[in-house]
Amino acid sequence: MTLANPLPVSEFWDLLRPQEVLFQDFEPVQIDRTASGQILKASAGDSLWQGTVTIYPDTDYTRAMRLEARLSVAARAGMSVLAYDHRRKYPADDPTGSKLGAATPTIWTVPDNRRLRLQGLPENYVITDGDLIGLTYGSSPVRYSLHRVVVGGTATNTGAPNDFGTPIMEVTPFLPPEAAVDVAVSLIKPSIKVSVTDANFGGGVAGRVLGPSFSFAQTMR
Repeated sequence: MTLANPLPVSEFWDLLRPQEVLFQDFEPVQIDRTASGQILKASAGDSLWQGTVTIYPDTDYTRAMRLEARLSVAARAGMSVLAYDHRRKYPADDPTGSKLGAATPTIWTVPDNRRLRLQGLPENYVITDGDLIGLTYGSSPVRYSLHRVVVGGTATNTGAPNDFGTPIMEVTPFLPPEAAVDVAVSLIKPSIKVSVTDANFGGGVAGRVLGPSFSFAQTMR
């Protein structure tokens, strides 16, 4: 079997047993200081996610060698993987995803590029500050965006045409222009496409495999 590009979460990211994770959205900012001491900040590009992962040492050699093999593929030039934040795989109020069930939430309204409302949720479904929302859009390639909820809300019968809708919620980073009414969103393991860099395959001592580590950065290609 040949692995797909990007690697699905089930073929790599789900296999990780992270000991330490850094998963952050980074906006390049140009900072200037005037003669009077005023600090001026300006965006120098799109905000993209990046981070690092360190894996626990493992005494299961079969599992460890499988992960090393997948990491060797993920780190190839031109290869990408689908990745999610292990710290927040599910909404805080739905820690197993069972409350969401078979619901298929979509965007209800987008007042501007930093706010949105969702619809198609179970009644009283809670979106908590810090939850993550994923979007996919486009083709050749399919693009992925990930947004952290700054101010959340509860889905109620507020007039949404598709089941229950949330109040207006603020997110970061900014929403892409493709974030439009009826676009599907992901709340369970919301993922982005990343490029793996600086792979360290660890090693082995006294009956255990030292955990590998790597860095990653979001790619829109």
